[in-house]
Amino acid sequence: MQLIKRRTLMQLAAAGAVPGLPGCLWSENGNAHPPRPGFTIGTNLSGMEWPQPGVRKTLSTAPNLHYTPPRRADIAWLADRGFRKNRLPILWEMLQPVLHDAKPNAQARALVGAPGEFHARYAQCITEVLDAHAAVGAKVILDLHNYCRYRDFRYAADGSVPGLKPGPTPLHRPFTHDPGGVQERIFSLAPGATLTQAHFTDFWTRAARRWKDHPGLAGYGLMNEPHDMPRSGQVQESQGGGEDLAIWPAYARAAVEAIRKIDARTPIYVAGNAWSSAMAMASRNPGFPLPGENLVYEVHLYLDAASNGFAFDFDTEVGKGFSAGLGRRAIDLDTGVKRLAMAANWAREKNLKLALTEIGMPLDDPRWQEMFQRTLTFAVREGVEVYSWMHGNHWPIRNYPIHHVPGWHQHRTLEPAVAGPMLQAAGLAKATLYDDGGGWAPAGREVTITVYARGWLEQPLTLQVASRGGRLNKTTLTIPAGANGMDSYTFKTEAEGVATITYAAAGDVQLPPPRKVYSFADPPAVAGQQLADAAHALLAKYGAPKWEMAHGHTDYVRGAPAQDGQPLRAVADTGFGSSPGNAMEMLCFLNSDGAAAGPMKPPVLRVVEGRKAMDLSAPDTWGLWCKKRAPQPGVQAKPRDRVPYDLQDDHFALVAIAATNPNATGVVFQASRAEQRQFSELALEQGRPQARWSDGRGQPLVVTSPDPLPPRMPLVLTLTSGAGAQVLRVNGRPVGQAGATLPQAFFDQLLIGWGFVDHYPRDSFRGLVFGAIAGKGRPSEAELAVLERYLLSLAVDRERP
Repeated sequence: MQLIKRRTLMQLAAAGAVPGLPGCLWSENGNAHPPRPGFTIGTNLSGMEWPQPGVRKTLSTAPNLHYTPPRRADIAWLADRGFRKNRLPILWEMLQPVLHDAKPNAQARALVGAPGEFHARYAQCITEVLDAHAAVGAKVILDLHNYCRYRDFRYAADGSVPGLKPGPTPLHRPFTHDPGGVQERIFSLAPGATLTQAHFTDFWTRAARRWKDHPGLAGYGLMNEPHDMPRSGQVQESQGGGEDLAIWPAYARAAVEAIRKIDARTPIYVAGNAWSSAMAMASRNPGFPLPGENLVYEVHLYLDAASNGFAFDFDTEVGKGFSAGLGRRAIDLDTGVKRLAMAANWAREKNLKLALTEIGMPLDDPRWQEMFQRTLTFAVREGVEVYSWMHGNHWPIRNYPIHHVPGWHQHRTLEPAVAGPMLQAAGLAKATLYDDGGGWAPAGREVTITVYARGWLEQPLTLQVASRGGRLNKTTLTIPAGANGMDSYTFKTEAEGVATITYAAAGDVQLPPPRKVYSFADPPAVAGQQLADAAHALLAKYGAPKWEMAHGHTDYVRGAPAQDGQPLRAVADTGFGSSPGNAMEMLCFLNSDGAAAGPMKPPVLRVVEGRKAMDLSAPDTWGLWCKKRAPQPGVQAKPRDRVPYDLQDDHFALVAIAATNPNATGVVFQASRAEQRQFSELALEQGRPQARWSDGRGQPLVVTSPDPLPPRMPLVLTLTSGAGAQVLRVNGRPVGQAGATLPQAFFDQLLIGWGFVDHYPRDSFRGLVFGAIAGKGRPSEAELAVLERYLLSLAVDRERP
């Protein structure tokens, strides 16, 4: 898949009627199935291919910022969940920065590398991914994710490159801003081809020699999504059709022959023209099937109208009235089946192996899940391997509308929704329960709470619900058999106070934790005797998340409660900001497995005078990140994965901190847009607290305290923002204000202890964080005071004046 360049696949004329197939596979004996023979589920470990837009031209080649290898912990977690064969997209230019026949001069060679040689650090990352798979009995396909193209430097006759510069650190690649210093090569059969079969076979010869005997190697993915090849006799990509369809099969044949001279047994995955479209495999690849043994033909399909994986609103896609590959008909629940059948029928007729190496399940409508499940059911019947798009640790992947990335909720790993139908198709009965819903209901009102499973339940699961205080509309819940099932109930309060709801079930079932519902009519009035309850009632009233570092865990997969000095990578929302499918997780998902991953490191937990805090004092430490989605008209107008507020909304943020440096400068808490410049944040500037806002187009609005913070003293910083009123508070005392009305600007993330704006991190204030709260709305002065006193209690044994 290409995330950078939006494309629309051709609506191929070929169309065939494919009957709808049932979307459920159940065991009749009540026991978990072993994995279905011959059926493989895996995912794409995306991240290492992401430098593509700026490689050679910019500095966008630093690990964890511009690309990220998958972590060992995530690979082990995937294997434990049944995803034991995955696909690793890699970028040709990053692995082989100088083609074998290039003639750089001494200066260029010193900066870029020797002709043909693999880049040591990038190659080591690949080896480490293979090692991580082998360590857990899993395997991975090496996928050359280049679309039959290669972005190269343009070497002058003397071997120099115009404007060539070294990167600012050893982790950055050389680059040039000179437009004459870069060229785009592409496969062609014409004289003068800029990217020849010799280049391609040299690459795969070297890769096969290096990794052929590795126990973690599952196969060689020759090339991702060939498309828009030159016309016959030309050497530039075609525009508007007319490409020479014989180019790619000729290159693929040459690569197969080259690999087989070195490795006679490892599977080779062969994609097809037209973006590897499942609908085009049979009609647009002259010369297929290729001669050779153990070849697997790979295809891609997505479920939206264009089958490009960039649109996620079901009704909008139906309204387009066409379906790529199937003609002038709207998508329906069997569209995925029909698309895959066009390739599967071809493979069956020719007795070939087939793999669906990219498919995704949009998250915001149950019809997508049904459509996806039916496609998987057909794949099981046909013996087609299936790999979801996309897993990985690179930051843009986190909560992308089609993703396979684990989250963190209620102090447990949150299985991505796409895994449920895949586990069902594979016959792997694995599921975890969570609950979400309202938590504030003054006497006589009711809240709705949903209990949901992530994964696959082979049989229905019955839970008993009990409450202490208040009334339940039902005391028995049934989570239906199947993928990602759920059931809801309502709870009505009867008297002012705190009610507790608990769950019970037969057997070894990990249940959601006890849930509280608060019915105080005036929470501040009870804060003197019940500070924590009053604060949580306000969190429930405003639907606000809360993150306490005392609940920090060492990881979001297989994590344990963090102890003093251990990494802190996962903090769950223990407020009320989460909802089914939208956990307000705070994570550190950067890869710090080895030197090749770069200098960035996760924060650590510190115990300070009996209180637990996140320590950000070490250089290059990243804080915690809640990465979500922003609305996109026509693509995903109302995403389910949202942060609580946007710039124009009434909102508030509170953080309990201690500045360890009297001149501390950096971000304390931020709501922002990762790829743009708008933000609302708390920060320190030379030790002075600031509240800052920016719409991304002009100068930020800044409110600064006149007094610096006392070093190492825990205190609470608060910002509030509404139409015509922005206020900065320190320990409950207003210290600055402004009167702006902020324009509409969407946010897609919250960060604790640092920032990330316009694709780059913003420096941390390098101190201690004990806890944070953020929400939408305009709490009263009395309500803010309760929240501030409560947060301060997380940092000190007694409240400070």
